[in-house]
Amino acid sequence: MRGLFTVYHRGVSLQRTGGRSRLRVKRRALGSQIVEFGAALFLLFVFVFLPLLDLAIVPIRWMMAQELINTYVRTLAMCETYTQSLRTMEADPSLRVRLLNIGGIEVTSTTLHLTITRISVNDDTTKFIEVHKPGAIPAEWLPDGKLAPCQYLMVLDVKAAISPAVLLNWGALSIPGLTKPIPTSIVVLHDWGNLGKDPTSEKYFINE
Repeated sequence: MRGLFTVYHRGVSLQRTGGRSRLRVKRRALGSQIVEFGAALFLLFVFVFLPLLDLAIVPIRWMMAQELINTYVRTLAMCETYTQSLRTMEADPSLRVRLLNIGGIEVTSTTLHLTITRISVNDDTTKFIEVHKPGAIPAEWLPDGKLAPCQYLMVLDVKAAISPAVLLNWGALSIPGLTKPIPTSIVVLHDWGNLGKDPTSEKYFINE
């Protein structure tokens, strides 16, 4: 009986040992798969999800800047004189500061001017002009000039650099929107509101 018991015990031990070996092999294979899957997820995040997040942030910032500039130009177009419009744009807080407060938008330049367009053109004469300073509108382009009627538009051209959420560093690789800000130009127009005359100087407010 003792010999039989010894043989039976050793057989069970071999079966258990073999089962543990197979279990260890399965665990090792599963562990390596988890490591490879984690590395794949990391690469997917760095090279796919993060660039897509950056590209999604840029148009959102652009739309916010567009809306702010639209509102700002409407305010400038309702000023009494052209000179007042220029002073309002430089007042504190300036447009540059307001755009900077959005985040990720750095203004490089702002240009404000008037565009005067003839409504009815029956010849080959000039159809529109641009005026960049007060008092520079030719007499024929004024509301009572010989080229009237005309449309008077206040135009604001804002050149800025819009940054993504995160600027990536890929060595010498330079990609706007991923490794560096995207240069952009936002041009907004609005009808000039005050076409009346100054009762004191007898000059049009748009030309003062």
